[in-house]
Amino acid sequence: MKRIYIIGLIFITYTSISAQIDRSKQPDPGPAPTIQLEDPIEFQLKNGLTALLVENHKLPRVSISLSIDHPLLTEGDKKGATTLLTTMMGKGSTSVSKNDFEEAIDFMGAHFHFNDDGAHTSSLSRYYSKVLELLADAALNPNFLEEEFQKEKDKVLKGIETSEKDVKTAARRVENLISYGSKHPYGEYVAKETVENLNLKDIKETYEYIYNPKNAYLIIVGDFDSREVKKQIKKDFGQWEARTQKKRSFSEPENTPETRIAFVEMSNAVQSEIALMNTFSLNKKSSDYFAAVLANQILGGGAEARLFLNLREDKGFTYGAYSQLRDSHKTKGRFRAGTSVRNAVTDSAVVEMISEVAKIRIEPITDEELELVKAKYAGNFVISLEDPETIANFAYNIKTQNLPKDFYKNYLKNINKVTKEEVSMAAKKYILSDQAQIVVTGKGSEILDKLEQIPFNGAPLKVSYFDKYGNQTERPDYSKLTPEGVTVSTVINNYLRAIGGQEKLSQIKSIQENSQGSMQGLTLEIESKKTNQKQLRMDMKMMGNLMQKQVVNKSYAYMEVQGQKIDMEGDQLEEMISSSAIFPELDLDLNKVALIGLTDLDGTAAYEVKFSDQQTHFYDAQTHLKLQTNQTLEVQGNSQTSTIKYSEYKAVEGILFPHKTTFNMGPQEIDFISKNIILNLELEDSLFE
Repeated sequence: MKRIYIIGLIFITYTSISAQIDRSKQPDPGPAPTIQLEDPIEFQLKNGLTALLVENHKLPRVSISLSIDHPLLTEGDKKGATTLLTTMMGKGSTSVSKNDFEEAIDFMGAHFHFNDDGAHTSSLSRYYSKVLELLADAALNPNFLEEEFQKEKDKVLKGIETSEKDVKTAARRVENLISYGSKHPYGEYVAKETVENLNLKDIKETYEYIYNPKNAYLIIVGDFDSREVKKQIKKDFGQWEARTQKKRSFSEPENTPETRIAFVEMSNAVQSEIALMNTFSLNKKSSDYFAAVLANQILGGGAEARLFLNLREDKGFTYGAYSQLRDSHKTKGRFRAGTSVRNAVTDSAVVEMISEVAKIRIEPITDEELELVKAKYAGNFVISLEDPETIANFAYNIKTQNLPKDFYKNYLKNINKVTKEEVSMAAKKYILSDQAQIVVTGKGSEILDKLEQIPFNGAPLKVSYFDKYGNQTERPDYSKLTPEGVTVSTVINNYLRAIGGQEKLSQIKSIQENSQGSMQGLTLEIESKKTNQKQLRMDMKMMGNLMQKQVVNKSYAYMEVQGQKIDMEGDQLEEMISSSAIFPELDLDLNKVALIGLTDLDGTAAYEVKFSDQQTHFYDAQTHLKLQTNQTLEVQGNSQTSTIKYSEYKAVEGILFPHKTTFNMGPQEIDFISKNIILNLELEDSLFE
């Protein structure tokens, strides 16, 4: 049942290798490359639609974007209308059925994507005329059917239900609400109640508000003839009627007067989500826009940035830590620094994040940092120009944000002009360590006490408490988590009885299990052998080839990854030896474990038992079966918390074993299905050498 070490090493080894960067040599910066961007051919229809055409005959492809610069939209108790509108658009029209529409797209190998502010499609140049016609028909004459509406509405409701326990979903929801407020377009969130309020009329009204030729831009880039396209645009879009549009008002967000923590309780969280945020007024026309961009890049723009180097490379708290600085010409922009860390280091990660944000405001950046980030930014910018959609976005931004026509042609020149002093000034203006909202979403019973003790300017940071919907609450009370009469002994003994009883379990001398899973389309096979003498061998094969081996033999343990042997020491060795037991609970020293209490585990009441700082187990309060293990891995300086979920218990010779285990670490999740479990085989000692 213990596969966590060998699988976890796959992810840790991979991410460790991918994160190794040779920073010993700083490349010499060259002059900013000249950006060759063709000025689009521009014309406007009588209804207000603006067309921007960029001919490029290098490849036989055409990219078409219909972008609508509509006012920001508040939806209130009908939040979800734009979501449903997006899902219903692009599924035929009043004259073309959904099936015929999709068959035509598939035949031409085109790609259609609708969102709440327009649509995008691309195809081979031989088909672009038909594709443009279909796009116009779908956008101007959407096929809003009651049956389709109910189907999409049910999907949205199902998605909300599925995400109820998702920690990241809850974290982002509350982060947005705290940053912008519940009545701001960026602070509203889609909820079950708001979706249930919707009817088809609401979708049609939202369509009328957004889809208006007066602020629509049709941008076509690629291999086409402008004269022919002009004629077709007039024919396909000329009958689109313009409408009077009334903007919906909302209040602009304000920053908190002092830095504070907003804690969001998620009892099922294995890791903590941390975000440090503040809002500001910044757009692409601001005189310090380019300096602000570079300040963010230096702080959290990638693997060479300060947050990443500190929280991952130096401290080993996380897979990665990044920041984003989002400008806006319609409302206030936002700075956000974020990461996911294991519970044990949540408070430390918050301290380090505050420290890095403060440093970039008060300590000068180095010449090396500035040159490195300029070089990286230039490289990414040039590469992005290969995508026709980038060219379309540039043309759209210039028109809708009233930018100079040469804004993107001179982009890298303006980046290169930025000085260290300008970066520092921009950091002080837009990255506010003294007015930050720090949202921490996680398991309060494990992290809250330490969060409440984080010092800032001579006193502990103020902490406010929220539920996963952003409602402010009282501090959670964790003193009542354990029902009267329930002890560690009760939970463990009930589990042992549930799976077969101590007498029967103690008669098992060895166990061999073969299981299979898949990762990114590749088949993984695991063969595990254990004895009651604290011996374990686990071989993992990928597509038939041995990838990893794990061996434990009484007093020593090691892993072997593609021929590289890693000896275990200290706490890691003790954990692996403990994990080698066939039934770890059978010989457990109950004086060394702690019952945390009763918790909600994906909708099931479960007892949480802490075996060590690195390992926690959850047992169903009703069936007494083990449901999940949380384990912290530390290998070669990298540390991450993982989960194994146990299900589909079946009897083997009168003993219940889980025949499905779901392994989760970071973004990866793998289901392993047991193919066979054999008890009391004779296993040679040589297997464990």
